[in-house]
Amino acid sequence: MVVLEVFNPSGSIEATDSCHYAPRLKDLRGKTICELSNGVWNHENTFPLIRQLLTKRFPGMMFVPYTELPVGVHPIDNDNIANLVVARGCDAVIGGNSG
Repeated sequence: MVVLEVFNPSGSIEATDSCHYAPRLKDLRGKTICELSNGVWNHENTFPLIRQLLTKRFPGMMFVPYTELPVGVHPIDNDNIANLVVARGCDAVIGGNSG
């Protein structure tokens, strides 16, 4: 007898109690957003565009640009990045950008 195990291709993942996500921000007005780039593709064009579009939609937003934080796809020191984001007063992070 052959037994086949089939995986769900939808990519959905069931959240468990071990996952603790920060609550979503209700509004981005007046919030500070950090940009973290993996440096893979066109971040020098896409981050300014994202910044421009969000600022139009949510007046008073401020950004810490990706150029002021570590950029790259190498293993990242998560604790160090978290400390940098907190030190810069960021309410949220736009991470990645492509790849």
